[in-house]
Amino acid sequence: AAFMDNPFIRKVMSSIDFNRETDMKKFAERMHKAEEWAEAHPEYQDKTWDFHFDEKRHKDGFYYHFTRCPLEKFAREHGYLNLLPLCCDIDHIAVERNKGVLHREQTLATGGAICDYWFVGNQTKNPS
Repeated sequence: AAFMDNPFIRKVMSSIDFNRETDMKKFAERMHKAEEWAEAHPEYQDKTWDFHFDEKRHKDGFYYHFTRCPLEKFAREHGYLNLLPLCCDIDHIAVERNKGVLHREQTLATGGAICDYWFVGNQTKNPS
């Protein structure tokens, strides 16, 4: 977690509190902008994620998934699949640093068909 303790990373990562509705919306907007960028730059299609948003899947928080991950592609092509789950674990650490919980059912790294992300604030009781 030394990487996450880097002053620059701490500053960037601490700008969101997943318990605040405005911050959750800001985060969702960032992710939608990433999708818009990817769609506007098809030449990078194989080098970025393909976002699939579903605002109705859960009552609480924010959800999306993707079926293409450049990290997974690189790891598969170069024999680093055993290290890939560590990269995915960083997602949980980053969300925890922002007062959130990341719920996940599967990742491409562990053989799933998708990488799913459901973010809720860490004060959310019985998220649904």
